[in-house]
Amino acid sequence: MMRIPQILKRLRGSSLGMNRSAATAQALVMCALCGALAGCQTTAGGTRSTADSVVSRGEAVAGRCDFLPESQRPAWVTTRPNTDDYIGVGQAGTNESPEMQIRAAEDSARGSLASEVKVKIQEQLTQNLCEGQCGADEQIIIHQKTESKTKQTLKGAKIQHRWLDRGSCMVWVLVTLPRDKVELRRVMMFNQSPPSIEMAGFLLGHLERVLREDLAVVPADAKFAGCVLDSASPECQDRGRTIYGTLAVALEREAVSSDGQFRQRNFRAKGGLWLQDRQVSSFDVTCKGRAEARADAQTLDRAAAEACRDKVKQTLRQDLEMMD
Repeated sequence: MMRIPQILKRLRGSSLGMNRSAATAQALVMCALCGALAGCQTTAGGTRSTADSVVSRGEAVAGRCDFLPESQRPAWVTTRPNTDDYIGVGQAGTNESPEMQIRAAEDSARGSLASEVKVKIQEQLTQNLCEGQCGADEQIIIHQKTESKTKQTLKGAKIQHRWLDRGSCMVWVLVTLPRDKVELRRVMMFNQSPPSIEMAGFLLGHLERVLREDLAVVPADAKFAGCVLDSASPECQDRGRTIYGTLAVALEREAVSSDGQFRQRNFRAKGGLWLQDRQVSSFDVTCKGRAEARADAQTLDRAAAEACRDKVKQTLRQDLEMMD
């Protein structure tokens, strides 16, 4: 039979176990409550939930839709303006900052303008280089020139208007570019060589083909010959975007090899391009045509013209790229 002291000792042990269980349960309840209240933030004015913070941030976004002057919706947002200029309209929604949103809308407008300008430039180059019937080589040149010319041309674009739709917090931008900035510049080449130098005509044809990669070649008109040296005259001012070029070729030497089997003709070609009151390109090269002694002079002249072209074309291309 169990004695009374042993019974009391066991009762005290059971009581302690129950107390530990109760304490454990209480701790679990407290943990759950803390988890539920984890979204609370204590401030000087009391507690504030995460949801309240989100709403507050939403109010801050809505409240910033006044960073541009308030005005009625302009017509160009929905209707193309009545202008001869090329235009681009862009838009952008809310961003990290008003500045970034405006910049995004401007970039969008320039992208829209670029699409329109690129089509026109490609059309001009296609007609200029190969009259619409282009081979693979011409297509490569046209693609490269279209990309570079579009990028260069867009530097002249101007932002005409920015508008903020406060209802949607959308920024709209209108960008324009004058039509004459997209038209290819014209070039008029004057052959100042003696009429007896047939090689000059061959070389002029080669150089005009090189120029067509960037410019619209127009027939030389004698009344504009003086514009090369005097661009201030009234007739030259009327054609202010036209480039005037000159070519002068001289035969320096003609010889037959000592064994009589070959003939050679040595030429010197000089010239340049002028735009308004400045010279934008110049060249001075020597070249020769060599063939069998029985070959006619025209064969020698054609070979010499090709040799001169190869020396001059890189200079022309580089100078035209730097012109604008």
